[in-house]
Amino acid sequence: YYCNLKCPFCPRVVDFGERKEKHMATDVWPLIVAEIKKHKMPSILMDHEAESLMNKNFFNMLADVKNAGVHDIFLHTNANILTRKISEKLIDGGITKINFSIDAATPETYAKRRVGGNFERVVRNVSEFLQLKLEKKAKHIRVRISFVAAEENNHERESFYKFWSKKEGVNLITFQECIDFGVFNEHDED
Repeated sequence: YYCNLKCPFCPRVVDFGERKEKHMATDVWPLIVAEIKKHKMPSILMDHEAESLMNKNFFNMLADVKNAGVHDIFLHTNANILTRKISEKLIDGGITKINFSIDAATPETYAKRRVGGNFERVVRNVSEFLQLKLEKKAKHIRVRISFVAAEENNHERESFYKFWSKKEGVNLITFQECIDFGVFNEHDED
């Protein structure tokens, strides 16, 4: 559950402190890889309510699933710690789908939605990833740019779409309605 942002709509912030912010125990991963091999798992999502790129073992884990025969390897990232070197390692390491969660078209709105992040850095990092995708002729990698719509950012839908639709290498721009996980902060008899 490690993440470098504190987005107010994220399930991670509901009952914050209920779950420990830590990486997967090192003895669990080999069991997962064994299951992948046993069941010939074709696809895997390499994250869950966290920023996987914060895990120092991430690229070893990526190699493990690739070597285990997984063909479809998917990752969500907020792109704040994405660098050219990390982008190259993702592309060369076998990522087939990547989702960049951005949710804004301006730094002001981004600061409200992606608390702790840096809009300009994210745009630069994603643009560099797209450039590397083209340079490496990695057309097989599906790049999705994501916008979770809420009251604070609805006015930027059109400008968000116009900006990212002009970027070569983007395959999909998605708009999802925000689910308010805040209701789960209210305790009930369960």
